[in-house]
Amino acid sequence: MQQSRFVFLSLAAAAADDGAVAEATTWMLVSPNNRPLGRAARLFETYGACRDSVLHLRAGFAGASSTVAAVESSGQWVWRVEIDGDTVGMSSRSYLRARECHYNLERFLEAVPAAVVVAGTRSVRGGHPLVLGAGGDTAVLPPRPAPRGARGPYADRPRLGERDVRAQGARLMYRATPGNPPA
Repeated sequence: MQQSRFVFLSLAAAAADDGAVAEATTWMLVSPNNRPLGRAARLFETYGACRDSVLHLRAGFAGASSTVAAVESSGQWVWRVEIDGDTVGMSSRSYLRARECHYNLERFLEAVPAAVVVAGTRSVRGGHPLVLGAGGDTAVLPPRPAPRGARGPYADRPRLGERDVRAQGARLMYRATPGNPPA
């Protein structure tokens, strides 16, 4: 039977603060059915440094502390694991409910001691480029584009009954409403 494992990912399109593109490596803990349980809190310059961080997590696991918090901007829940004040692991996604977040943190903490450390890296391409802050921290990400449908094809047009002040000669256009018939 398979068990949880630490997988190393090589990210070819990570952009540093100065705009240079560099290769970075990170780890992710996956369950036996390949679902992400958690990930590294930062990117590493080499595979060796990334592997050492996993070994450090496993060696210092007894003294690890965890934190669950809601993200102020979205209201969704995330968790992180710290050893000696350094964040070494974090949730691979956010959760709508605190209960779900706590449950998934427990699955991560159960898997760490027994997880297999896989040799080698998997190359990951695509997605939006990560922006590396000081020390390889991935907390600073470029803004994501608006979701599809968030801005419809007619979003720049006035709503029903509002004035349309777009340049169309010298006249103003009004849209018809029950209390404002067309001229």
